[in-house]
Amino acid sequence: MGKYEGKVAVVTGANSGIGLAVSKHLLNLGFDVVAIDKDVTTLEEIGTKTNAKKLHPLRTDLSQDEEVVRAFQWVENNLESLDILVNNAGVGGVTSLLDGKYDEWRRLANVNLIAYTLCAVEAISLMRKLRTKQGQIINITSNLANHVPTFGPFHFYSATKHAAKAISEGLRQELRQIEIPIRLTSICPGLVQTSIFKSSLGETLNSAIFDKHPSITPEDVASCVEYILNTPHHVTINEIGVRPTGSEN
Repeated sequence: MGKYEGKVAVVTGANSGIGLAVSKHLLNLGFDVVAIDKDVTTLEEIGTKTNAKKLHPLRTDLSQDEEVVRAFQWVENNLESLDILVNNAGVGGVTSLLDGKYDEWRRLANVNLIAYTLCAVEAISLMRKLRTKQGQIINITSNLANHVPTFGPFHFYSATKHAAKAISEGLRQELRQIEIPIRLTSICPGLVQTSIFKSSLGETLNSAIFDKHPSITPEDVASCVEYILNTPHHVTINEIGVRPTGSEN
């Protein structure tokens, strides 16, 4: 039996992109994976082909607080364990700040910040309740958590990622104060080959972004997750910045 057999991971935004790559990677390592997303079509198709008993697609609208709470309750009731949360779900913006609308800002804040925080808090609460010995929270943020880009539609998105980074550090400090040894790590990827920009900005702008700038793959980010998990538990990797070779930021 591998060292991850019997362990449980929750991955948010798991139906595509980084979340899907991470889910597959953790399945291959031996984890039971609770794969959370508003749309679980791709996950269900994977489940019919391989690892069906270990993959648990859970249709969840992360913008609805009660659905997030219900998802973690499902984990407790059905798997009775939680070792890892990969907090990955995120949405992109369409307009600049000056041209923006409050409904867009609220949509980004609800998923990229409120749901992100609630998932981490619910995971930590469940880990404490179940007395998880080596809990790990991995927050997928962005390199835009470390600078503000010049492209207007990324400005509010960048703001949510700056805030998410602050939340991650705040949680680390609070866990330290109550002497709970749950590790928190942020992965800050540069440009990744996902559909986040296509879904928010459209095909033309999406193609222009990837044509002009080097990128990495979701699998590259998934390999960072494995690296974090393989470090001794007395070592906490605070943040990993991973970017395409030759990128400007």
